[in-house]
Amino acid sequence: MTEKITNEDREFTFSEAEYKKLMDEDKAARMKSLRRHKLPEELTVEAAMSGMTKQELEDIQYNLNLPVASNLNKVKKAEMVEAVVPAVIAFAGRWFVSIIEDQKQVFDFLYEQKEAVADLQVEDARLDYLRAIGVISCGMKDGKLCWYMPEEIKAEYAKLNNGAFVDAVNLNTEAMRLAAGLVFYYGIMDYDLLHEKVNEYLDAKLEFAEFMGVIFNGGSWCRNVVVGQHELMNDMLFNPEALLKAQSEQGPLDYAQFPYDKVYEAGQDNYIESTAAYRALAQHLMKKMNLDVLQAADAVNSILCILQNGMGMKEVIGFLADHNLRPAAGTASEELYGLIGRLNHAQPLWVLKGHTPMELENMPKPATVIRGGKKIGRNDPCPCGSGKKYKNCCIDKEYN
Repeated sequence: MTEKITNEDREFTFSEAEYKKLMDEDKAARMKSLRRHKLPEELTVEAAMSGMTKQELEDIQYNLNLPVASNLNKVKKAEMVEAVVPAVIAFAGRWFVSIIEDQKQVFDFLYEQKEAVADLQVEDARLDYLRAIGVISCGMKDGKLCWYMPEEIKAEYAKLNNGAFVDAVNLNTEAMRLAAGLVFYYGIMDYDLLHEKVNEYLDAKLEFAEFMGVIFNGGSWCRNVVVGQHELMNDMLFNPEALLKAQSEQGPLDYAQFPYDKVYEAGQDNYIESTAAYRALAQHLMKKMNLDVLQAADAVNSILCILQNGMGMKEVIGFLADHNLRPAAGTASEELYGLIGRLNHAQPLWVLKGHTPMELENMPKPATVIRGGKKIGRNDPCPCGSGKKYKNCCIDKEYN
């Protein structure tokens, strides 16, 4: 995570070319690593583990919360395999109860295969995650990288794959989707409160331990969330500590309430909340800057990311300049910046716990005068909870 940006001279920039280069290099390194493995003759857990490097085995030990040697060079690979094999099988039996529907589709497909299969249509990061906990493995055959579910893991899966398991997977999927939807609107939420909020939407409630199993598994699978030590967060959040601090400074402001359908919809990957303000800005970029639909959506999403992370117009202008989207001074720039301002005004903001600035402006102001205690500075957050600075809001209401 990056540190909070406080330097006024810092410009917010994206370099798509550099990002693509890093992704291409990472993918090439990954494929080079995986292609070192030959597909074993027997598709068992032992054969899969024996084909891994000591470093890969240590990664599995770490992921399964097994003891890890302080010096990998002094450990024999055979001893590592002997320790990991039964642990992987036992873990799979416990772990399967936390899976979501997308994962079940992968396992249902692999379970039916008699041999390893090439061109498994699943993202690399997701395949790596499943391989890093031992429930699937891979190897080269006839010049192709092939994937399989080891026989012992298939046996564990067969024990569970019944009607009750399907119901559990559906509940897991719903809970994970709702959790992702909540952090779409709130940015971050600690697990106790997240569990409470998600259970408010569910007909069948999840115990906390069950819920955390789903979150840790689903969070490693879903692209739109990041699993922290104490909180789940949106994947576009730069600095969780800064956001938590900013939210706490809002005082007694409650989290915004959203209906089930809205939260569930927001939990999908690559979700875009196409509000009137969002569409107006996107249409302006298409019309004035000759962007296509996808380019305009990417630009608006980047601007939203800047705003959600507590940065302001300076960083937005830096982004526009980097992408040749900044108009010349005059009517055109005023129109663009006005649309960005309206987007921010109508957007559920993380720092406001999912409220929009517009909503808070329309909330009743406190009727009582607060006296005594620490003096409120002109640049402090206004105690009315609007999200504005005190000097720009209620400075005339004698809060000090």
